[in-house]
Amino acid sequence: MNDIKTPNIEVQCKADNYFSVKTLTVLPHTQENWLTFFNNETNPTESLSVLFNNAGKNDPTSTEKRQYVELIISLDPSVANDWEFYGNGVEYCGADSNCQYNIYTEITDDDTLILRVSQVVPTYEFNGVDEDNLDKVVEVTEGEHTQYLPISFRYTAKHLPSGKIYMSQDPKIVVRRPGATL
Repeated sequence: MNDIKTPNIEVQCKADNYFSVKTLTVLPHTQENWLTFFNNETNPTESLSVLFNNAGKNDPTSTEKRQYVELIISLDPSVANDWEFYGNGVEYCGADSNCQYNIYTEITDDDTLILRVSQVVPTYEFNGVDEDNLDKVVEVTEGEHTQYLPISFRYTAKHLPSGKIYMSQDPKIVVRRPGATL
């Protein structure tokens, strides 16, 4: 995932162009992998990479703090009458180095999930993280920079005919902001 050459979404960093809004459709299922499509695409996306550009020489760096990507994810119309998003629409399974970005979700009309990723700082994978012992303080160092960081989660939705709640596989969304060396 860290060797992505061309991101799916690129967020510009200009005073008048600092966000990107994309619409997607998710096709839930009770036993098979859920499929995510960019609107108007016929093939599902296997993963979604988002690159947050740095401010250019003539652009204020304060714009970087305002940047965001907003994903408007609707249930596929072919199954929308049988499904609705459940809870906040996602179950977080893990978010590597998640102090380097913020995630916000909102459900509208039971069938649309708005997922916003913002405040992305240069992305590093931390070295020295001890995930097995959360009872002690650890010092971490910035590891390899300019890596895409995965946001591991599952969509959550309720199958209305059965009344059962299902979680998808991880749709594989990754974010990146280059370090100062790029």
